[in-house]
Amino acid sequence: MTHSQFHASVAFGAIVVLAGVALLAPPVPPASAEVQAARICREQGVKPASPGYDYCLFQAERAIEWGDPQIGRTYARVTAEAREACQAYGLEPASAGFQSCLDRETKARSLLVFSEESLKFGPQIADHP
Repeated sequence: MTHSQFHASVAFGAIVVLAGVALLAPPVPPASAEVQAARICREQGVKPASPGYDYCLFQAERAIEWGDPQIGRTYARVTAEAREACQAYGLEPASAGFQSCLDRETKARSLLVFSEESLKFGPQIADHP
């Protein structure tokens, strides 16, 4: 056996071992709903410890758990827009008035966004024998 054959055998053996390890390794679990929701909120500009973050995180996480991350993105966008509106009114983010404004704006804006969507109904009880 020549040196090049020996090196080729070692390389082939290493590839076989690495392929076996890769096949036997457990799959990477998907990110939790909370991690996905936090990412969605950050993508829309709602950072941790900022006003509205808890609302954004809660709504986006709930939407992801329901299987509709697009609604989570919509809630994150609504939160960011509501925060910007309250800041435009001249309210200080640390004030109680700002939090009240944020609550009011997020509720009103989410109602407006979802009032434009058509209703989706799932299977009805009467449809089943």
